[in-house]
Amino acid sequence: MMYDANQSGKNRSFTISSLSAAIAVTTALSGTASAAEIEEVVVTAQKRAENLQDVPIAISAFTGDSMKAMGVKNLTDLGKFTPGVEMNNDTPLQPTYSVRGIETGDFTVGSDPAVAVYVDGVYTGRGAGAEIPLADIERVEVLKGPQGTLFGRNATGGAIHIISKKPQADDTTELNLTAGNYGRQSSDLLVNRQLSDNLYGRFTASTNRRDSFADNLANDFEVGNVDTQTYRASLLWEPTPDTEVLWRAEYGIMDQGSALRTSIVPSLEAEAGGTDVFGDYALDTPTIEDRDSWGTSVSVIHDFENVTLTSITAYRGFEAHLQQDEDGTANPDYMFGSANFDDQTQFSQEFRLNGATDTLKWTLGASYSREELEHTTDAYFTAGSLESFAVYEGVKAAYAGAGLTTTQLEDAAYQQRQLMIAGGLEGAAVSTFIYDLMLQSGQADALLQALGAPSFVTASMLNRDQMIGQLMAGITPWVMADTPWNESVLNKGDYRSAAIYGDATWSLTDKMDLTVGARYTADEKDFSIVSSYQNTLPIEFVGGDVALMGPDGSVLGAITLPPGQVAEIPFGIAFNNNGVANLNQKLDDSWSDLSGRVVLDYRWNDDVMTFISLADGFKAGGFNSFSAAPGIDPSFDQESVTNLEIGMKSSLFDNAVRFNASVFAYNYDNLQQLDLVGAPIPNYYLRNADAEGRGAEFEVQWAATDNLFIAGNYSFLDTEYTRYQIIESIGETEEENSRVGQPRVGTPENKFNLMAEYSWDLASGANVVLRGDYNWTDERVGSISDPARVIPDYKLMNLRAGWSSASDRYSAALWVQNVTDEEIAGGYGGTGAAIGASPAWRFMPRMYGADFTVRF
Repeated sequence: MMYDANQSGKNRSFTISSLSAAIAVTTALSGTASAAEIEEVVVTAQKRAENLQDVPIAISAFTGDSMKAMGVKNLTDLGKFTPGVEMNNDTPLQPTYSVRGIETGDFTVGSDPAVAVYVDGVYTGRGAGAEIPLADIERVEVLKGPQGTLFGRNATGGAIHIISKKPQADDTTELNLTAGNYGRQSSDLLVNRQLSDNLYGRFTASTNRRDSFADNLANDFEVGNVDTQTYRASLLWEPTPDTEVLWRAEYGIMDQGSALRTSIVPSLEAEAGGTDVFGDYALDTPTIEDRDSWGTSVSVIHDFENVTLTSITAYRGFEAHLQQDEDGTANPDYMFGSANFDDQTQFSQEFRLNGATDTLKWTLGASYSREELEHTTDAYFTAGSLESFAVYEGVKAAYAGAGLTTTQLEDAAYQQRQLMIAGGLEGAAVSTFIYDLMLQSGQADALLQALGAPSFVTASMLNRDQMIGQLMAGITPWVMADTPWNESVLNKGDYRSAAIYGDATWSLTDKMDLTVGARYTADEKDFSIVSSYQNTLPIEFVGGDVALMGPDGSVLGAITLPPGQVAEIPFGIAFNNNGVANLNQKLDDSWSDLSGRVVLDYRWNDDVMTFISLADGFKAGGFNSFSAAPGIDPSFDQESVTNLEIGMKSSLFDNAVRFNASVFAYNYDNLQQLDLVGAPIPNYYLRNADAEGRGAEFEVQWAATDNLFIAGNYSFLDTEYTRYQIIESIGETEEENSRVGQPRVGTPENKFNLMAEYSWDLASGANVVLRGDYNWTDERVGSISDPARVIPDYKLMNLRAGWSSASDRYSAALWVQNVTDEEIAGGYGGTGAAIGASPAWRFMPRMYGADFTVRF
């Protein structure tokens, strides 16, 4: 029987010498015979249909059938099985895709992704619109390393291409049903019809629902549940034998609770009744994950005598609302919620010419795209959570250099907060924080003058402790009432990109090919930031004398302050904008780049090919989305990656074994990283840094017998920062803040997968398949803001038993994911870390269920 080469297979070793040894061994073994055989996989990584084994690019390709067998429902699931790739996402509306350690962690719209996601040849500009259900999918191709020549901008880390199934020349209907624990219910209806001699149609309707896997101990709303609907339609028209017109359309609805993020501060966990990242939770901000997405495209392919013309015209868009509980608790003193509202549309057009002769294969193309978007970010606090923020800032300052972990500091801040409440000092921390800010900004001097103080009296002369006590008259009741405090910022963007490219492969000999390609890209962006202070701080005095202090600490006299409220000062915490109360900033910038690749491949025999490639990719610069400050450039530089790679692809023992390997090293210049930093008020800033990476990836697939198929993969990755931009204007120093020499966030050094599948035929003609998948992933840094927070290594095991009738009309399967119910953290930190309430999220617990399929 034939085996589907779906599975991501890979192997190990990470030195050029070991790769050379592998080449020698595989060349020697290539002529050995075997009965079972691995099926050929056709990919379009070079903008033309080719056998996966003939493409000199590191690619992991998965067919729709294989993803179903692995239990893969989306790209996040797929990342666990792909070497060198991490897609650890707890929310599909803010996904991060990491390929060989290259990723973008920016959830704002001022920058672009570093890994390009394509759906049927169409680039999806925003991550919130890229994570789609993988139903009725032909295959997914994961291309690793810069793909700037053929895929264009924003593919510095690689490209992910999702290809849906085209209409076929037959009449078929298929219904897939799934039921599982936690109320899991899924369905896929696939209908294909031949409408005439040259017109074919296909329609897909998919639903996926699941309840939360934990209980909310504080409120009755659900978090972490799933509820999506997806509809796809396509028409294939062949007006002539040389012309193909393919129209596709899709519409998706998401209406579910957002990610389950739970506090990891021990005192907050205990106070909530024993919540835990891997147990029940207590949240006070309802989580929302709503999205309406749509897209349509028309692809026209016409074959001339020696040239093929391809045109792809597409329009996509989505509207989304993401609301999250950032603090991971239901404690009103730590209330912190956020919401993001997106409205995005994009148009794209690509023209491409492909041609081939006996010694030359070439591609020429041009593309244009325009993206228009509007993004609003809201932050929800209370005056009590601002007090917690101020206490946490004070504790960090008090214990600076003491060697405490972030979690220990957060726990100490909680304990300090309780002591202050018990001692009648509620509001003291915010009062201290506000007074110091008023001194720095000059607002305290302005207030003194407004109160009629003598001109020689400055705010710096006032006794600090007495002034803090004065301010507590208004601040303490304001804090104790947990007064709501909401802020908002609006971003609008208009992004245009145009490119021309060419790629050609020359056959220098009957065994050696040389590929040279280049792309010129020009990007233009218009961007705006609109934010105003929406809240005021109540400035109220107890009244009475406040001492005037001399430089030596002596008392020079006193000034009398009036009792009662004397002012309301507009203020911003989440979007402070460096003290600018009304920010309306309109920005524009442009970037251009020439990307290219040079590849030399050599076919040692019919079964073994090796290659060496040098390629680079570029990602346009962008804008800081949340704030403006002196010393902070509102726009940031474009980033680029240059990658050197040596690889091998082999099919051995009459195609019974497939062994692919690659070793690589890259330089990552001006990588764009979003950090929550700054004092006394932290803000999100996007900085540039440099990094380098080196590693290896190995895939092996073995059709051991007609019944047994075994596959495995291994990846090694070593990354580190080589330059780290220090933002001096917010108080950063090289000694305290540099991460040079540290690894990139979210990139495990080692990762491997194993898979075994055994099938046999019953006497009735039915077929039974048993399959097991095992994944081990090394430890990795789990927090952008705190590199010391490391996620331990983990293992995952999935099992599946399937049955198909003799006619293949019916099939059924039982499956278990995370068989051993491993407790695995997905990530730490987040915005809640700013107030001393860092949350974390977890991978799914044990999931089990059954599938049933009928075809007619």
